[in-house]
Amino acid sequence: MSYNQKHILIHDPKTGYNTIADQYGAYHKHLDSFEKGVFVKFLPRGKENLHIIDLGAGDGRLHKFLAPLKPSRYVACDIAEKLLKRHPLHGGQAGTNVEKVVCDLEDTLPFDDESFDVATSFFVLEHIEDIDSLFGEVYRILKSWWIWIIGHFIQRREFIRKKNKDQFRIKFFNHRIQDLEKLLTKNFFYLHVLPIREEGNIIGHILVCKKV
Repeated sequence: MSYNQKHILIHDPKTGYNTIADQYGAYHKHLDSFEKGVFVKFLPRGKENLHIIDLGAGDGRLHKFLAPLKPSRYVACDIAEKLLKRHPLHGGQAGTNVEKVVCDLEDTLPFDDESFDVATSFFVLEHIEDIDSLFGEVYRILKSWWIWIIGHFIQRREFIRKKNKDQFRIKFFNHRIQDLEKLLTKNFFYLHVLPIREEGNIIGHILVCKKV
């Protein structure tokens, strides 16, 4: 953790999101409004035995979109264990539990090669410094010809968070969409980019990445 020039505490993502774990659900409606559900049309339908992983799952905001796919395996992965504890427990076929895995997305992911059919990551990349390494790891754990759906918000500045009387920001990296596209292509993903607009302005992108 550190201070900026205005003496606002800056937390690493683990500390920051653990601190606001009990408040994060209040942001769901706002975050849902970002992509307006358009990414759902890229999710596979009617497929059996799907293995899904939500990277940066938090408290399960995407659960309502992913659980209807009735996956036979559903993994929720996040660095903030207190946030992850709030994630729903069930996520697919009858008797299928959500596997909650606390992990750092900048490290080697604790999953075997070609373990998953679908990966999702929303409001996550801005907290990852070594983007290239993460892209390589997701490519490794995805099965061939399956997809990773990313929701990337263009964040101009760090939001000030409040917990009791304390104010802080969560460290972020302002990755340009051009750089993300270049690195995803470098890591052998076929890429479809969908701009998200609000009042005529681009506020972010949905990136649908297919492993080829």
